[in-house]
Amino acid sequence: MAKSLPQKISAQVKQAVYKKADEHGYGARTRADNSAFMDTLVADADVGGVLKNYMDSAVIRTYIKDGILNAYAKQRGREILSAKPATDTVKQLFDVDTSVIQKYKDNGKTVSVCRSDDGKIFVVSEGTVIKWETALRKALDLIAREPRLIINGVTPTICLQLADINASITDGDKKHITAALTAISVKARFCGG
Repeated sequence: MAKSLPQKISAQVKQAVYKKADEHGYGARTRADNSAFMDTLVADADVGGVLKNYMDSAVIRTYIKDGILNAYAKQRGREILSAKPATDTVKQLFDVDTSVIQKYKDNGKTVSVCRSDDGKIFVVSEGTVIKWETALRKALDLIAREPRLIINGVTPTICLQLADINASITDGDKKHITAALTAISVKARFCGG
């Protein structure tokens, strides 16, 4: 029967996985490389070796992937996006200086409302390349919830700030996302780690 994983042991295993993921370059590797990396974590004395004392061998790989490495990827995404202010994104995409007038946090991601000196409103929504549609939806949801963002019938300009956690987005993927967003007058900034 499985024992409860003590918080101290959980923190030690998490720290070991994060360190090994950094050394491995987990965010920039292919799925095949990361699958092999998972095998080494399961076999590693400091990770799988410790976890087998507290859980069934059949769930160790799933625990590492879903419980630790997903959190690692989310943390990396937050780090990438926090280094890219919304005002820099507007400047890069539209060559306009703005100030942030509002920020909304949702599930670790930020949607910022920026205003230029001439009063134009920009909504900058953070997300990941893989879930760019979610970032777009959050921007649209904010505009729908905040009708005062629509000034004299002019809807805010939307731009997405997308973290490429795995540093694996291809030029084709960028072109596809850019084309889809251009069709609705939205621009995207791709932020790599």
